[in-house]
Amino acid sequence: MVKAVLKALAGIALLFSFQAEAQSSVPAFKMTYTLENNYITAGTADFTLAGDNTNGYQLVLQTNPTGVFRFSNKGKIREAAELASLTAPFLSSKYSYTNFGNEKRSYTTVYDRENGEAVSMRNGKSETFEIDDDAVDRLSMTLTVMNHLNENPDDKEFSIKLLEQSGTEVITFVSKGQDSIKTDIGLLKATRIDRQRANSNRHTVTWFASIGPEGLPIPIQIEQYKRGKMSIRLKVRAFSVIE
Repeated sequence: MVKAVLKALAGIALLFSFQAEAQSSVPAFKMTYTLENNYITAGTADFTLAGDNTNGYQLVLQTNPTGVFRFSNKGKIREAAELASLTAPFLSSKYSYTNFGNEKRSYTTVYDRENGEAVSMRNGKSETFEIDDDAVDRLSMTLTVMNHLNENPDDKEFSIKLLEQSGTEVITFVSKGQDSIKTDIGLLKATRIDRQRANSNRHTVTWFASIGPEGLPIPIQIEQYKRGKMSIRLKVRAFSVIE
């Protein structure tokens, strides 16, 4: 389940390349999702952006397993990214992934944007690799998605530069139109975005609804599929702006 949860959560973030000239911003916020595993509730996930212009901002995604998953820490994951501002482009200086059920899979990456390189630390070992200076990390991509959809609601296909553990990967996404999605905060009209990767038996579907401030698109549902069968679903249960 841990791997599937990670893939599903990443599905929130893996969308769209930013426009270099964009200067719009997103607000500080908190979102809470219900986490389902094979249609059974397995816990919740909190997605929060908070901070200030003086000390910077932190974007955090934390899963909170329940039942048998809670006792084993299986599925308990924390991702965090550090940002200087809430204005696009959303280029982080640091990203960390912590798997409480399997510490060997945890790692932290620090980005040197000026010199186009990153240092990733895992299991007491470090690795340095080159990066594209305009690529975004797995978590900060969510802000790019929200910003891009807000400015380009009619775009049908997009690509992103994603920072992985050892380099940059370009991924393409396709808009599949709109669906009505039933959530704890009501029946919402949302745009469906499909993400598929070459040579992979997994794909992710994410729905975005314009329920944020001034119609800002919010990821309200994420489904992860493996070999055509859904393995993980995250569905929004609460959204609020942090003043």
